[in-house]
Amino acid sequence: MKYGIIADVHSNLEALNSVLTVLRDRNVDEYVCAGDIVGYGADPGPCIKMVQETCKVMIAGNHDHAADGLLDTEYFNPEAKEAVLWTAGQLNEGEKNFLKDLSLMDKKEEIFVVHATPVSPDEWNYINSTFDAFRNFKGFEEKICFVGHSHTPVVFTLNVNDNRCTYAFESKIPISEDCRYIINVGSVGQPGDGNPLASCAMYDTSAGEVEIIRVAYDVETAQKKIIDAGLPKGLASRLAVGT
Repeated sequence: MKYGIIADVHSNLEALNSVLTVLRDRNVDEYVCAGDIVGYGADPGPCIKMVQETCKVMIAGNHDHAADGLLDTEYFNPEAKEAVLWTAGQLNEGEKNFLKDLSLMDKKEEIFVVHATPVSPDEWNYINSTFDAFRNFKGFEEKICFVGHSHTPVVFTLNVNDNRCTYAFESKIPISEDCRYIINVGSVGQPGDGNPLASCAMYDTSAGEVEIIRVAYDVETAQKKIIDAGLPKGLASRLAVGT
């Protein structure tokens, strides 16, 4: 079985198209979306439609719930808040209801999916350290937890024999019988690790491996759409540098 895992699409249709093309070329069997379909970018409706048509497992991110009115935007930075308000004005009732109905977490066989953290997912905290990860391994029972939210691909590994937690930024992660994993798949539409290439992951259960995949896309078109929509220019410029 091959799972394609995406997160943090953030209304970037060009990036989403490119990522899904690459995953299809790798013969992915089932697609998973770990939240934040909307926010920041200029194509919220088309991205929702594409994720609905493609993904079997879909969960909510904080921008999804902010755009549908379930989450207060008080803690959002000014650009993010402006983008959320703009996005809310673009969505029809069906799209808003779809986002409202998304759960905060889901699981399928040996994988657990949540946007931010397995522990208290509605608080929208980040897993940025082994300390954060160790605490959050207690929030799920499955072997692998896929997350997004930070826009930075990273893998946290817990050795079940010595209870030691480590992290790595490897692109290929062999899945060991003696370990459990929290894997951040990075961001499709707003990469935040200094690499402007769109990020996603593929989990091949037969090979026992997770791969973080980086994908080139038409950044210039995505930027132009953001500017033409009247969204903050910073949301366009950051796409070129992955911040």
